[in-house]
Amino acid sequence: MEKPEPTPPPEVAADTEAEADETREERTERRIELLSAVVMAFATILTAWSAYQSARWGGVSNIHELRVVGAIVKQGKFANLAEQRRGLDVSLFGQWVSATSMNETKLADFIFARFPEPLKTATIAWWATDPLNNPAAPSSPFAMAEYVLAESAEELRWENVATAESAAAERAGDISDRYLLFTVIFAMTLFFAGISGKFGSFGINVAVLLLGGVVLAISAVIILALPIT
Repeated sequence: MEKPEPTPPPEVAADTEAEADETREERTERRIELLSAVVMAFATILTAWSAYQSARWGGVSNIHELRVVGAIVKQGKFANLAEQRRGLDVSLFGQWVSATSMNETKLADFIFARFPEPLKTATIAWWATDPLNNPAAPSSPFAMAEYVLAESAEELRWENVATAESAAAERAGDISDRYLLFTVIFAMTLFFAGISGKFGSFGINVAVLLLGGVVLAISAVIILALPIT
């Protein structure tokens, strides 16, 4: 028959149990430190990525803002040209009306032959409405659909460009601000991961690390949905 193993003294059993508890605690601390390092690594990478994207989108916003300025300058240029052209056309039309009313046919024909486009086409269309006898006729050729200055069309085109570029600049600036906000959030995650394991309570250490991990995971999902430049 096998002899039963001797039962260790109570003092030895207590020391063995204490060593086992200490070993489990050390393993737990090492796991917390490992998880903390993983969270900090991902948070550091995402912080750098957010800062990079924020700077990139800020540059995109600045480019669109410069384009807005350029479009506004060109819009003003064509607005001035259109005003000058319109003033010249009004002057020529007034001279033609004056000559026509005074039955100076040769002078009226001379002036009319020198009408620039689109004044000439608009005047022909306006005269066809019989403005002398038709109360519903437009007041002048300048109210006709045929009277469209190329400078006015360019002015409108550059106004639309300025509006579109302004909207693009605002959108890029908003995306840049979002990325900048996430750099702050990831910095908070680094803080939570860094202080985990520094408390005397195992529950507090786990809670702090878990909080940092949850914030990191949610923020990572959101930031991956943002546009990239």
